[in-house]
Amino acid sequence: MLIIKKNYYFLTTISAFLLSPNVHADNSVEDYLNLPLEQLLSMEVTSVSKKKQSLNEVAAAIYVITNEDIRRSGVTSIPEALRMAPGIQVARMDANKWAISSRGYNSEFSNKLLVMIDGRTVYSPSFSGVYWDAQDTMMDDIERIEVIRGPGATIWGSNAVNGVINVITKSASQTQDGLFVAGVGDEEKSFASLRYGTEFDNNTSGRFYIKYNDRDSSYTSDLKNGGDDWDRIQGGFRIDARANERDSWTLQGDAYNSNENQTVNLWKDPSDPANIIYAPFFLDANAGNHVDSSGWNILGKWNRSFSDTSSMSLQIYYDYTERKEAFVDQFHDTLDIDFQHQFKIQQHDIIWGMEYRHVKDAFNNTYAVMIIPDSMNNIESYSAFVQDEIELIPEVLRLTIGSKFEDNEYTDMEIQPSARLLWTINERNTLWASVSHAVRSPSRLDISGVFTSFIVPFPLPPRHLRAYGNDNFKSEKLLAYELGYRFHPRENLSFDLATFYNEYDDLQNYEQQSPTLFSDVTFDNNISAHSYGLELTTEWRPLEWWRIQSNYSYINIKARLDSTSHDVSGTDVFIEDSSPENQFSIRSMMDLSHNIALDIWVYYVDDLKKTNVSKSNTNGIPDYTSFNLRLAWKPIKDVELSIVGQNLFDNHHPEFSGENVLIDTEVERSVYGQIRWSY
Repeated sequence: MLIIKKNYYFLTTISAFLLSPNVHADNSVEDYLNLPLEQLLSMEVTSVSKKKQSLNEVAAAIYVITNEDIRRSGVTSIPEALRMAPGIQVARMDANKWAISSRGYNSEFSNKLLVMIDGRTVYSPSFSGVYWDAQDTMMDDIERIEVIRGPGATIWGSNAVNGVINVITKSASQTQDGLFVAGVGDEEKSFASLRYGTEFDNNTSGRFYIKYNDRDSSYTSDLKNGGDDWDRIQGGFRIDARANERDSWTLQGDAYNSNENQTVNLWKDPSDPANIIYAPFFLDANAGNHVDSSGWNILGKWNRSFSDTSSMSLQIYYDYTERKEAFVDQFHDTLDIDFQHQFKIQQHDIIWGMEYRHVKDAFNNTYAVMIIPDSMNNIESYSAFVQDEIELIPEVLRLTIGSKFEDNEYTDMEIQPSARLLWTINERNTLWASVSHAVRSPSRLDISGVFTSFIVPFPLPPRHLRAYGNDNFKSEKLLAYELGYRFHPRENLSFDLATFYNEYDDLQNYEQQSPTLFSDVTFDNNISAHSYGLELTTEWRPLEWWRIQSNYSYINIKARLDSTSHDVSGTDVFIEDSSPENQFSIRSMMDLSHNIALDIWVYYVDDLKKTNVSKSNTNGIPDYTSFNLRLAWKPIKDVELSIVGQNLFDNHHPEFSGENVLIDTEVERSVYGQIRWSY
């Protein structure tokens, strides 16, 4: 860590003071650095209350990753971009899998974080989590990523427990003409994306895009090559139109196909004579497996403005996904209809809405994983919400109260209220507080999954041990208390502090079905927990051409089993030890001349003592520091050449260990070069 600090300060100091005479702010490489800090802090966001609000006027812990943040960080995927946000744990398990969570409780099947792309929910109905390899778009078309730490259930409903991530793409009018981006490297073997936008008439704009990525395998200490290389192609379109002064509409869609490899441990059925070669444990260890992941979606949205104080929107989307791998094949069709209406009455700003969701699924079961029944054609949920933002003292004190009412397939009615108070002390100081209730509703796996977890070879015949879903599985519950403070002491400096205390109940655990040493287990709700922590973000512009962003996150989690529980798997210990207590990130963005930019990013992640329930490893994951650098040059106005180095001071390091099905891999040092051409 000391060596990294020395190198960072050396590079920053040399760049700042030796190259500063060539800086011309008016011709900066990135206009982003020339924006006044106050303008960035007053950026409008929509994910907190489903309406436009200034960032400074939001009574929630929110962080915005802008398009220029993404571009200057050198990341090539949405999961890697999320490392910039405080309070978010991003851990890469292999070349095509990530474990991502907000404010703790991370796992291979993390399920307390709601993720959306343009308001379209992308979590899998199978386990209420996200297949991050399937979530992509052209990175240059992302306008911003709004990251909310803490509950967002009052507006967004179940699964918005510990946070909400909304990836918001640019409108078609913002992406006119052509853009071509391509690159090659050692880990990012090759990638390319092409987008073209045009105006159909004075009121209608459109764009289409196509992108391709080919990524190399990760490293393993035993096999050297993780066998998890993958390639992916995706394309899509967007049309935005204004029909008249009151009405506007959007139509957009995407389609993708991903060919992935993975190395897994696969249990074989002892009753099948063909599997006798795997005796006595009937485990096909370190087996290569191909994963086919594909899907498509289409979304339409209509907005109408009735007056300056009243508007409505109607959004409908359809999403189809399929994923085929050795354990189970799964197929999902999702239809979602969302209506909302906003209006103002004196000091009240009221927004209310209704949502209907219909899911159809199907599974091709295997010995390793079964979902019973193997298909359901009518999984429905209905919800409504109402929220009132009350100006108690105009421009000084604001109270926001509301609740979500949701009826789902498994636990019937769930009520998720919240109250938020915002105090604008003056133009440089803002204080906010909130109390919220949120739930994570059961998924198909919680209710009806069957998983082979181990095979006991002796005495003969071999006997399998399994984990079973539970028809009586309840929603996991959270009661969250938050307190935040935003301070803007000078024109070029700001601080944003968020603190929290969370109480959890009915968390998932694994109950033994018998008191014997080898016993099947059942999913149950016999863990309670509490956590507390803080997140501090700073934004500083020491010089007009130099911006520094940093953040620090701390969390402490304590979990306990109910006194009546027979869980011996250590689920409570896993909850406590699978999240880093400390995380730190600092990014330096400098325009060294009118056509050269240097960006440096260093982040640190604390050690993890236990990251899974099923593996017997006790070493955990050691802490690590990642040093990343990007150097960009514009030889002519519309062309940018850049070179990006990631994890430069480390050959390879582990970040997370999944369940016993997935082998352990490590993230390697990587370098790639890129060309970006606007035409």
